[in-house]
Amino acid sequence: MRAEVENLINAVLDEADSIDDLVDAIREQREAMRAGDTESINSLMDEIRDIFFDSQTRENLRNDSAKKLAAKFSCEPKASSLASKMDNDERAKFDGAANRLTQSIFVLKSEMIILEGLIDQNEKYTAMLLSEYRRISAGSPGFPLGGDVAQAGSADFTG
Repeated sequence: MRAEVENLINAVLDEADSIDDLVDAIREQREAMRAGDTESINSLMDEIRDIFFDSQTRENLRNDSAKKLAAKFSCEPKASSLASKMDNDERAKFDGAANRLTQSIFVLKSEMIILEGLIDQNEKYTAMLLSEYRRISAGSPGFPLGGDVAQAGSADFTG
């Protein structure tokens, strides 16, 4: 196998690995959100950010490798164009790597949709609860969310 083709295949697989790591961290974060584990959520946010930057770096490396190979093959730096210039063995390995990357991206998008839905749902519940508390407290000056909080519970019933 030609070194340039092998480099591209490795770059594609490295990017897929990085995206898979991102998916795992997002799933862990979702479970931490369900459990209300704020410490884990914060830690995972940092981890997700680091993995995201790593994924971007790997994507840039893949793009650079594809452009170099495309220049050598006199074709566009697209998977189908590059694959058409490879021999059968190279093409099979490259197609497998490209399919894996496509699958990893698909799973990442699915996880992001789930996470966005949970966040949207949480925002709706929060807004609903705040609205209800405000409605209740509007007619009750002693209620902690309405009136003077310092006066709450200060009524003298001792006679």
